[in-house]
Amino acid sequence: MSAPQGAALVTGAAGDIGQATAVGFARQGRDVVVFDRKVELLAETVRLCEAEGVRVHAAAVDQTDSDAVLEGVAAAIAAVGPVTALFANAGYGKFSGLLEQPLKEWHRHVDVNFNGTFFVCQAVAQAMVDARSGGSIVINASSGASQYSDLLGAYCATKAGLKMLATGLASELGNHRIRVNCVEPGVIETGMTGPMLAGENGQAHRDILVSDTPVGRLGLPEDVAELVLFLSSDHAAFITGVAVPIDGGQTIHGHPRWYRTDYRVDHVAEWEVTR
Repeated sequence: MSAPQGAALVTGAAGDIGQATAVGFARQGRDVVVFDRKVELLAETVRLCEAEGVRVHAAAVDQTDSDAVLEGVAAAIAAVGPVTALFANAGYGKFSGLLEQPLKEWHRHVDVNFNGTFFVCQAVAQAMVDARSGGSIVINASSGASQYSDLLGAYCATKAGLKMLATGLASELGNHRIRVNCVEPGVIETGMTGPMLAGENGQAHRDILVSDTPVGRLGLPEDVAELVLFLSSDHAAFITGVAVPIDGGQTIHGHPRWYRTDYRVDHVAEWEVTR
């Protein structure tokens, strides 16, 4: 798989999907920039990328702070040169009913998922425009961007916003030869989903999720990474402005439900693990 010259920047690079993608870029011979909330969380990702013989720049960047993002991107470019690939991967999600959603949690979803991703994409895209380098941006939008999942309303709403953000950026950045796409992972085996797939309730979740996934398993971080690497490569040179599902077919019959309620009951919503 060929890749254009220039460094690749991955946000949320301490997480499983971010780490797998950063290592994938490094294996292509790209220098890599990795961002996360705390730089110490990036130690393993840095080690794995450096083992591929590339330069790695790691930084703690709070993407909800637009000034911090601008400073982080500028420092990264100063360290490793122009960035021509971005995987805007960092995100936040927490179960809650919309009526019970604490305002602090709602704002956290908006600040991290929507505002933060916009800040990162804007800063990196502007650097690409200034460098006249072209490039690729891939946003992690989640299958929740297209298919609602109960008790994940704030997550799904903000991820849906990212899907439209990718469309708008693809249109506005076309003249600058910057392609923008998003990926929509289904349920992936990660540190974030791990607690929800463990224990008694977790096993019930796992059983129904796997039984509703046509490929017969849940996704792996490497599955998502391979798609991001493809979309960032010359092999995807004629692909922009699209959202690509990567869910093993989970959304063919509607997104697997983590929770369900009996809609025959008037005026009471009692949510239970889907079985």
